[in-house]
Amino acid sequence: MSRKRWLLVPVAGLSLAAGVAVAGPQSSETTPFTADFQASVAKQTQRSCDAAHTAFRVLFKGTLTSTDPRLAGDLTVRVRSVANNETGWGRTTGKVIIRETGTHKPKFGGHVVGVLEPEGQVEGFLRGTTVAKPHAKMFANFNVQQAENGDVTGEIGKESLSGMQDGAILTNACRGGHQHQNQPKQHKNKP
Repeated sequence: MSRKRWLLVPVAGLSLAAGVAVAGPQSSETTPFTADFQASVAKQTQRSCDAAHTAFRVLFKGTLTSTDPRLAGDLTVRVRSVANNETGWGRTTGKVIIRETGTHKPKFGGHVVGVLEPEGQVEGFLRGTTVAKPHAKMFANFNVQQAENGDVTGEIGKESLSGMQDGAILTNACRGGHQHQNQPKQHKNKP
């Protein structure tokens, strides 16, 4: 039995027992995507935060292209990173904004967390929400390569060097709220 069918059988059984509809609104989605980006350092500050580590605040600006047009546009990333001076290992967190090219209207806003690796690589996770309605949440793996001059190139939802697919989806399925029930409302009889 395929993995997908294995997951659907218990869900269908529970839905019939509870009397709720399995099918959601027609506009819901869970869609895989990929993206490529490049960005340059627009502003950077750094300081020693202890004897063995340096903290960086960096503003990157560039462009992002994607298989999903809701994500293509001008890219701004503000990160705070901390790296071990000797090994190059560290961490990074930050805010990501994608704007429509030309109009600069926001298209996506999210947050990134990642692991800094020696030689300028970063592996991490990006989570956020598209601006256009119906809003979609992004959950995506990414990887970055940083050049000596600070410029970065990266991929979301793919790993070109290994030829493997990384997970990256946009979804608005089951966004919360109450599911519609197929049963009529039951009224209690008063004694």
